[in-house]
Amino acid sequence: MSIPTNKTSWPSDYFSNDLRLMAATVTQLELWDWFKQESPPEDTGYSWWKHPNINKISNNLRNDDGDLYNPHSGCSFACAMRNMQTIARNGFPAWKGAYEKRQVVWKALNLQRGK
Repeated sequence: MSIPTNKTSWPSDYFSNDLRLMAATVTQLELWDWFKQESPPEDTGYSWWKHPNINKISNNLRNDDGDLYNPHSGCSFACAMRNMQTIARNGFPAWKGAYEKRQVVWKALNLQRGK
């Protein structure tokens, strides 16, 4: 599976940068097929699943300089993992389109709320 790692191919918000870095780690660890084929148990999700690939990803996240870098809380890590699963199952272009569509909706809601 070919997932771009350059910043210009990804949405430009703060969370998508962390997703891009996680995608680079998933590529390096060759875990896209795992995301495509496996799902965490319903009673644990990615947050509490003890699968060894979760620690592999967490322990190998790097920033653009190649330094170890894990900016995630447990919640954001689980959310990022769900995004990786969606990319693996639906492809990067479909994920990006849906992600950008949600950004437009959130911006519109925030404008309505006066934020």
